[in-house]
Amino acid sequence: MVELLEYSLVFLVSSMMVGFSIAAASSFQGSSRGIEERAAFSGVAAAAWEAVEHGNSSVTIMLSNSSVSCAGGELNFSSPVYSAGTDLPVGCGFGFPGLDGQRTFRFTSTGGWLELSVS
Repeated sequence: MVELLEYSLVFLVSSMMVGFSIAAASSFQGSSRGIEERAAFSGVAAAAWEAVEHGNSSVTIMLSNSSVSCAGGELNFSSPVYSAGTDLPVGCGFGFPGLDGQRTFRFTSTGGWLELSVS
């Protein structure tokens, strides 16, 4: 009877450790994806600002079901795990929804207007 109790406790503790490990790994994976998306937005925003200051700029980044849009001088980025925006001192009017994989963003700024092409 004591052995059965010992085996039950060992099984219970082992199951709890496995469950905790899976939960911790899932949490880390989600937070690391959020870091990647924040880095993607930072790259896009930096390229946009560089184009505003110098006329043109480009950046190549990996995306996962992300959208980039700009209207009224507000550049917006959204993905399933992160959304952000920044104000720009120029006009703009573009939208690129559902971007996946490696994409190159080419910003051009002329006469107070920012344009974007994505390939």
